[in-house]
Amino acid sequence: MHYIFTKSLLLYLDPGTGSLFAQLLAAGLLGSIGLIIKIYWRRIKAIFTRKNNVEEENTPSIMDEDE
Repeated sequence: MHYIFTKSLLLYLDPGTGSLFAQLLAAGLLGSIGLIIKIYWRRIKAIFTRKNNVEEENTPSIMDEDE
């Protein structure tokens, strides 16, 4: 009962606690980055494939010459 009414408590945090918090922070950051990539994957992929699609449209194909 004495600890309930005291204003300050002395708590012990061992070195593993800091490591746990660092792992939680890293997992949260990497998880959120992964989620953002998953959501915007089509837009990211379009950035890298847009140039190839434009080149394919401008180059004549073998089928065009036969017509």
